[in-house]
Amino acid sequence: MPTPITVPPLENQDQKLTVSLWLTRTGEPVNRGDRVVELLIPGVTFDVAAPCTGTLARCECRSGDEVHEGTVLGWIESSEASPSDETAASGPE
Repeated sequence: MPTPITVPPLENQDQKLTVSLWLTRTGEPVNRGDRVVELLIPGVTFDVAAPCTGTLARCECRSGDEVHEGTVLGWIESSEASPSDETAASGPE
């Protein structure tokens, strides 16, 4: 199941953010915590990290797009097993 990459919570929720640069291309592998996209607040650039390990499946925003806290920037097709997958793999006890 795809996992969203979202704009993290900000001190000032009304701040205008701009997608500056995608650091990972669609189809490339990422690890949890890897920098995948740069956002720009006037005068400050910060990175958004991958929330899980997998492959960057889709970018929802392009460089120059204005975004806000909680905006979905893109999607990662996760290669990490979810807790329900692990339970199913181990079988009933």
